[in-house]
Amino acid sequence: MNRKALSLLGMAFFAWTSYAQEKTQDSLVVEQLETVVLDTKFKMNREKSGKVIYQISQEDLQKVKGQGLAQTINTVSGIEITGAKSVQGTNLGYRIRGGKNNQVVILIDGIQVNDPSSIASDFDMRLLDVNLIESIEIIKGGVSTLYGSGATSAVINITTKQVTDEKIATTLFMNMGSNRAVVTDKYKLNTATVGANINGKVNKFSYLAAVSIENAKGLSAAKSTDNATVFEDDPFERTALTAKIGYDFSKKLKVSAFTNYGRFKNNFDGGGHLDAYNETTSENIQLGINPEYKYRKGSVSLTASYAKTDRNSEKTSYPATNLSNTLTADLYNKYKFNKTIWAVIGVNYQKQKMEQASTPFGASSLVTDLTQEDTKVTTIDPYLNATYFSDFGLTVNAGVRLNNHDNYGSHFVYNINPSFNIDVADKLEVKVLASGSTSFIAPTLYQQYSPDYGNTELDPQESLNAEGGFELTYNKKYRFSAITFHREDKNYIDFINIYDASTGWWIGGEYQNIEDDNIKTQGIELEATLPVFKAMKVTGNYAFTQHESNALSRRVPKHKANANFSYVHKEKTALSLAYQFTDVRQAAFYNSSTFSTEETTLDAYNLVNFFVNHQLTESLEINASLVNIFDEEYTEIFGYSTKGRNYTLGLALKF
Repeated sequence: MNRKALSLLGMAFFAWTSYAQEKTQDSLVVEQLETVVLDTKFKMNREKSGKVIYQISQEDLQKVKGQGLAQTINTVSGIEITGAKSVQGTNLGYRIRGGKNNQVVILIDGIQVNDPSSIASDFDMRLLDVNLIESIEIIKGGVSTLYGSGATSAVINITTKQVTDEKIATTLFMNMGSNRAVVTDKYKLNTATVGANINGKVNKFSYLAAVSIENAKGLSAAKSTDNATVFEDDPFERTALTAKIGYDFSKKLKVSAFTNYGRFKNNFDGGGHLDAYNETTSENIQLGINPEYKYRKGSVSLTASYAKTDRNSEKTSYPATNLSNTLTADLYNKYKFNKTIWAVIGVNYQKQKMEQASTPFGASSLVTDLTQEDTKVTTIDPYLNATYFSDFGLTVNAGVRLNNHDNYGSHFVYNINPSFNIDVADKLEVKVLASGSTSFIAPTLYQQYSPDYGNTELDPQESLNAEGGFELTYNKKYRFSAITFHREDKNYIDFINIYDASTGWWIGGEYQNIEDDNIKTQGIELEATLPVFKAMKVTGNYAFTQHESNALSRRVPKHKANANFSYVHKEKTALSLAYQFTDVRQAAFYNSSTFSTEETTLDAYNLVNFFVNHQLTESLEINASLVNIFDEEYTEIFGYSTKGRNYTLGLALKF
């Protein structure tokens, strides 16, 4: 984007803000809204949103203590996170609505996080500990208009622990348990997590610091083909930290700053059914600031952060190091013209760099392949989103975004999302919704600048998304929703092998944009919440996902279902029984005997987990879990181990 365009954009932004502040018509009294939704950046009542947004609250997280972050998200309809039920440290695959890692945006406290040095430029959730998380909000479908590159199948917003209203509040917690596969008979204490949280408010100043340390061993990443052959353990260690400070200068102006830090080290094997001693470490630090100024009918906010990720795999057959830096700033103004029109106008800025060193074949030391000066990319994206509320139940949410990239230029995306809320009968409401959108995935730094395979002429991958369905609510408690979706990916970025025309020998490869009319995905998602009575609630979901080609459906179950039965006894004891069915999945593996990639089918499986949480005293809480109760043996990733029946015991002391 040239300077003239930037100047015009800046003038438009500040003119908008000035208009909003100086407009003299009376402000409207708006009732306290219940739900933070990702589709508008405004708080609004659930029935006014044109999406079905899935929320995992702190209460929900408390009911499944002992379960990891990826496992918890894995129970949401339409989501399959491969590696979530394998050995800690296993690479995670985010297959949401049949997509891949590069089609998911992850936010931490509303700020996008990623690792530009990875092939998919995705964020590694292994860096996060669920004990430091307050809540999770998930919106599925194409929402690039608000969240930019990668928001083609879902956006996951992870909110870290929040400050309480006390001057000082402290929590100490500990969890420990077993870590075994089905073939193992022993239930040793092989995992442990300890941590602390201190926070509070003193006048206008607020603070929070939370830390957790996890260690796990007892399982091998690769699975032996012979139960008599025991592979060595592949341990996992993680340290996670979050810190926040805030100051309310006035009712209008407040400023907060934060630091998130995560580091893990794990051993990994040489491949499916192949034991080896490899070690890798990954470290991420994120520093940010969030000033917000509120005026009569709106607010101006800036979320800015600097993130650095360092991945090191020196103790392997082919040592390598990767380093990336990301500077992100999102400046936006939210304004309520009146009770019928709300709007957000903003500018998103990102600057990414990476460096890479690897060990060439036959060499014994690292050689620098890429430097940060070689790989700088900047994007500047102005965007606008507006929501219209009628007085007869119609809501229309629409947005546009102009992505401006150093290499490929500009790319435009849009979103239109009408919904209609109908009072069918006393306490019975039906919301009918539909949406159509375009979204995009910018080529990653690796795909553009890799010395061997990079291509700086790549265009962004495009997605056309459509969905429709309804949500039925009775008495604000009973809820059922049904959504059907369809996604078509165009200009697909893929690795293309290059062969010599005369000999047929492989001579290299390159990332290219390809046109394939079969890159289509569709499906259905059903969700239900049924409070049986005051103390008991039943929730369940089902997802059907269908691809046009088998290659796209690898590791994605066509059918998947979850059910949870929770019971609270006298507000002190919470019991939760969870069930998950995962259908057969296609998989591929490299056969070293035939020197070719072969297809295989992974069997379906059922898992049943049990959780209990009891408030022993006002300050002491104890919890326990038993996962894979029936010790079912199954495969999540071909050639790799999965967990058998395991238990955890934990406690939390608050004072």
